[in-house]
Amino acid sequence: MLRRLRAYLVIVGLLVATVSIGSAETAAGQPRYFAETGHSLAYNFRLFWERNGGLPIFGYPITEVFVENGRPVQYFERARLEWHATIGWTLAGHLGRWAAEGSAKHPAFTPRSEAAYPGQIFFPESGHTLGGLFRQYWERNGGLQAFGYPLSEEFLERNQQDGQIYTVQYFERTRFEYHPELPAAYQVSLGHLGRQYLNATKAAPEWATRKVNDAAAAWQALRPTRISMPRIGLDSTIVEAGFSLGTWDVPTDAAAHYWPVAGFPTTAGNIVLAGHVGYHGIIFSQLPNAVVGDRLILTVDGVEHRYQVTDISTVTPDQTWVMEPTAEETVTLITCVPIGVYSHRLIVRAKPQP
Repeated sequence: MLRRLRAYLVIVGLLVATVSIGSAETAAGQPRYFAETGHSLAYNFRLFWERNGGLPIFGYPITEVFVENGRPVQYFERARLEWHATIGWTLAGHLGRWAAEGSAKHPAFTPRSEAAYPGQIFFPESGHTLGGLFRQYWERNGGLQAFGYPLSEEFLERNQQDGQIYTVQYFERTRFEYHPELPAAYQVSLGHLGRQYLNATKAAPEWATRKVNDAAAAWQALRPTRISMPRIGLDSTIVEAGFSLGTWDVPTDAAAHYWPVAGFPTTAGNIVLAGHVGYHGIIFSQLPNAVVGDRLILTVDGVEHRYQVTDISTVTPDQTWVMEPTAEETVTLITCVPIGVYSHRLIVRAKPQP
């Protein structure tokens, strides 16, 4: 069973990488703690943070992960990261749009029709241009996914934090600032829009801004830690698992919540859980006894979230569509059948209980 499940999940991993769903390195699944702010970082947010410039780009985390507007978010000094489980991507939030509202009447926000000089590029999507050091910084540090399209041209603006005047340019997700007093590598910096937004809107719940003691708190308010199906006697702990270089991590003593592609309870997306089967007491040994209508419970931070089984099917290992994102909150359980042969995959799906 273990060998065949691993082979299946390798196929899944390769498919996931092909369709651009959030692939993940195992190391990024290890929570990281920042004593500087007393907050943690893990899973897809850590992966995105590290791949797109880390501390100089986003700053330190200043909240834990919480649900805002129906999706998991985490605030950093310079940005807000959002997990879009319905498409399998982490994106930086549109804090630049929010920050630009107060300056929208400035001439720099008037749309243009073309680039003004060689080396400057024009974005018809937003009607603005990008050039010089700001273009170099944009292209080297994540581009569209990290910063979005430009919303303005370059212009002079007084900084709210230190009162100094800097050359700035607004983007959908951030604000670039030119600091000539800094060493060359840091002269282009991002504004502290994460802090500004939280201070102005109080969008984060108090518990999410409270400092934690260690990295174990990462995603604590959202990640499932236990699954049970009372009628069939299924009761298992859940661990977070990813994959590295196309090889999925498959725990032998717990159900696996595959964070690179999975949704989370109370948010839209596919909550993918897999477990072994085949001998007494192992994780999903009772899952083949499930029927439509069974109650399923996921526990998150001590709170039970109830679901009802809506569909049971058997697929072949190449039918990896079962792990793809869903538009609605869905729980997908995966194990191998028939016991002793393990040639197919049992898929049990559930929806939030009415």
